[in-house]
Amino acid sequence: MTDDIREIVSALFVLAGALLTLSSAIGLVRFRDTLSRMHPAAKPQVLGLILVLFGTCVRIFPDIDMGMLVLAGIVAVCTAPVIANRVGNLAYREDVEDGTITHEAPVLEKFQASEANRKRRR
Repeated sequence: MTDDIREIVSALFVLAGALLTLSSAIGLVRFRDTLSRMHPAAKPQVLGLILVLFGTCVRIFPDIDMGMLVLAGIVAVCTAPVIANRVGNLAYREDVEDGTITHEAPVLEKFQASEANRKRRR
């Protein structure tokens, strides 16, 4: 590849990654609850990072620093879904007051109804 074509391809990947990361940031601001914010915080952000890293790899191709860029991409791909899952579990378990999580599970309602019936019988 000539240097001009490599520069253009690299710039396109970096621009696409930057746009995906921007859309992720806008999604974090626009969505109203924790569970809805988990999607833009994990998926487009990681894809944007991967595109930026790939564009950088195209730009510095014969350099040894490509290994660090690949390692950073692998770490991001492996950790982002786990973090999003943990945040979702914590938000659900802690009953975050954002209007989407029901605070009483159906099993709990049945248990409370049986407890109320038991108290009436006494």
